[in-house]
Amino acid sequence: MAESTSSVLDRSHSGDGHSAAPRLQSPILISAALPPDKIIRTSKVWSKLLHAAALPVLVGLAVVWMEGQFSMGLFQRAWPLMAVLAAAYVGAWMLSSEFERYPFINQFEAALVGVSITLGPVGLAFTGLPRSSLNTLALVVTLGSIGWFLADKLLHRYRDSRLVLLPGGVTDRLLAVPGVSSVDDDQWFRSGTLDGIVTDLHTSLNDHAQFLADYSMKGLPTYHAGYVYELLTARVLLGATCKTSVDVRKRRYYPYAKRVMELGLVVLTLPVTLPVMALTALAIRLESSGPVLFWQERIGRGGETFQMAKFRSMVADNEGERRAMFAKESDDRVTTVGRVIRKLRIDELPQFWNVLKGEMSLIGPRPEQVGLADTFSSDLSLYKHRHLVRPGITGWAQVLHGYAADKDATRRKLEHDLYYVKHQSVLLDLLIVYLTLKTILTGFGAR
Repeated sequence: MAESTSSVLDRSHSGDGHSAAPRLQSPILISAALPPDKIIRTSKVWSKLLHAAALPVLVGLAVVWMEGQFSMGLFQRAWPLMAVLAAAYVGAWMLSSEFERYPFINQFEAALVGVSITLGPVGLAFTGLPRSSLNTLALVVTLGSIGWFLADKLLHRYRDSRLVLLPGGVTDRLLAVPGVSSVDDDQWFRSGTLDGIVTDLHTSLNDHAQFLADYSMKGLPTYHAGYVYELLTARVLLGATCKTSVDVRKRRYYPYAKRVMELGLVVLTLPVTLPVMALTALAIRLESSGPVLFWQERIGRGGETFQMAKFRSMVADNEGERRAMFAKESDDRVTTVGRVIRKLRIDELPQFWNVLKGEMSLIGPRPEQVGLADTFSSDLSLYKHRHLVRPGITGWAQVLHGYAADKDATRRKLEHDLYYVKHQSVLLDLLIVYLTLKTILTGFGAR
């Protein structure tokens, strides 16, 4: 392993529609910014103790500050509120830990999202309590807990994983992934700080059998390249050169919980969305002739077709209404009102009707046009797997990839869709809701 990095890499095209990536000639050392607790164990006892000590310390300090001395009476009256706050604190910790699994969410942002869902609402509820020393104590401790939690996440840093990448199969693809870098330093082997070996387990390992045996005897684990690719990109590895399967785990209550939550959200947001939709319909009508709504046949769950509703954002009777086609950037068919509602995603609001009918979900892979879906099904492996779930108004691919305007972009977008199909959960849905709001504010991916 003392051979230099440059001599074990050969730059060439991957051959499956992806951008050029180095081709490995022999094992190489890499540094990878993998999520914590997936390859290396990063949870420290001192960190857990620090979090566990936060609430009692903050409560004690707040009581002393308010009373001038420690007051057991106030402390005893406060315990129900402190129990609620403790539950929210633990919830924030669990949520932020889950969100840290995704490479594009840094620790502080994950903590901020976790706090917004847990400690934030609890603090707002405390502000509605009658003014008293108990209410003041609850608010002080809530703010202190949020500050303590965010400060810990801001200051805590995880080290990158240190891995050996074996040549063969799809392992080359990892070198083109952001967050992965080759390292010309064989000291890692001698110092014993390696975290694992990465290889394509679907290819022959005869050439490296002795290498794997030697390091396996030392307790070094071996990981499949597809697994590491998912951790780094939040996508399922696809391409002509790889063998991929998507195992969908059955979650007994998740589909019902998701359906109840999305129906509740649609109904609860109607006081806001109905006026917005009325003003949008009026603006479309005043700007150009033609129908306000645009109906298009799309592919739903199980491959069944349905009519999806959108606000018309293009001139009436354009070519896209007669055949399936991609929208172009700066498309001259888009009206002035259309550019605004597309950027803000207001054109998707009529799909609440499709959600209420059960044809769509709020979150899921975007429903594709029938003509394009037929083409993709024959050209892209596992494309039909995206139809295992209801299509959504927003989804994993929409918030991370944006609009796909060609076949290669559609392949990358499919990798995101399959990741959602494989890992769908309430936590992932919450993250998509947050990223959707972030996307609306930035206009990312609008076309």
